[in-house]
Amino acid sequence: MNNVCYLNLIYTNNMSQIKPIFTQELIDVLKDLDKENNYVAFELLWMSEPGSNFFNGLRISKVDISKQDYCFDVTIDGKVHPMKIGKFIRYFLANIIKDEDAVEFSQMYNKYKKGEKISLGTEIKVNTFKYNPRDVRSTFLSLVTKTYPHGHEDEVLQFLPSLQKDQFGNFYKIIGSNPQTMFTSHLDTADRQQKVTKLFSIVEDEEEYIYTDEESILGADDKAGVTVMLYMMSHNIPGLYYFFIGEERGGIGSHKLATIFDKVDYLTNIKRCVSFDRRNYHSVITQQLGKVCCSDEFAKALCQQYNSNGLDLSIDTTGVYTDSASFMDDIRECTNVSVGYFNEHTGREYQNITYLKNLCQASIKINWNSLPTVRKAGLNQEIIKKYGLLVGEIRRNLFQLDTKITGENGKVFIRVDLDEPDIETVSDGLNTIQTLLKKYKLDDVDVTFSEAYLKIELT
Repeated sequence: MNNVCYLNLIYTNNMSQIKPIFTQELIDVLKDLDKENNYVAFELLWMSEPGSNFFNGLRISKVDISKQDYCFDVTIDGKVHPMKIGKFIRYFLANIIKDEDAVEFSQMYNKYKKGEKISLGTEIKVNTFKYNPRDVRSTFLSLVTKTYPHGHEDEVLQFLPSLQKDQFGNFYKIIGSNPQTMFTSHLDTADRQQKVTKLFSIVEDEEEYIYTDEESILGADDKAGVTVMLYMMSHNIPGLYYFFIGEERGGIGSHKLATIFDKVDYLTNIKRCVSFDRRNYHSVITQQLGKVCCSDEFAKALCQQYNSNGLDLSIDTTGVYTDSASFMDDIRECTNVSVGYFNEHTGREYQNITYLKNLCQASIKINWNSLPTVRKAGLNQEIIKKYGLLVGEIRRNLFQLDTKITGENGKVFIRVDLDEPDIETVSDGLNTIQTLLKKYKLDDVDVTFSEAYLKIELT
């Protein structure tokens, strides 16, 4: 390569790393549109932040509001050019934003730029609570008038029917004799300080969305799931209905129940665990924590039944964690189903209440006992033979910490709960684990820390 070409390549590569500067005027517009829960504006604001990283092959150095309709003004090599917003979005955010959403944003932006008022929706005044779980909208609204961080779960009981309380503070109800399906949702929300919410409604394309003023999360994660279960219970759909505490703190309630799973009589016949705690409209989760949580046969059959009742669900392998994951070593088919919330854990969280109604109505038409049970749960003989001595010692020595040992496809997963106020107990437990791994010459293993637990993967 000659020196001129080499210098041109350096220049081009350096220019592609230039961060476009968004003018303050444009940022102010994007912030106002973001308050409309417009996620395109949210993504464009991300581009304007110092820590964002994206390829800028067009060498745009500045982005500004344009006098031309549906355009940004972009500066390239010192010259200002109007650029269609759709083209800008397709270039930088093609894998994130759909074309129809880009068009909607462009229209909203143009309207706002011209000074036309954009409605923030209608503020909702929630009526005095009256228990009527078949009224999906009023039930959901009552459940989200406040947030309920871990420790406040008992306050939700005022909106629920009479339930039993287990030894760990979770709540449950059994409908039917010897149910085979456990349905789960969680009562806590993903915040640390309880807040009263200010609720708004907007209707687009005949679908209603509920959201807040962004001063708090909405709590649709997981009051949407609670709403579904209350609706099913009101129709006497057979099942074990579990309302867990502390899901947002590492699945505290479900994890503790899982530690005594074999000792609980009403769990004996459970073949499937269905959590209603997933964003969007389309997911039946088949993997959580990087492991298969339910078989494709089970997931396909569940999708087929839901879709025959007006939904559009499909297999989704991108699950992370919810309460059903706590039972993957005890219950053969564990999944998580979309309930129609978005932007969970943020002030931009919103719930499609129209979808939630449709989900509720479809859920009472599912023949739950007809779903296939295919996946094998528990430690297989190969795993027991390979790691049996280590597993036995961990169980004997970590009795002061909640420990869950699961196996799948020749792997062992050891999960140790670290959400323990006694720091000495946690420290002793970690030292014991380190000693045992060295004893069995397993120093080089995958170890994952989270806020509430430690996970070890042995292959």
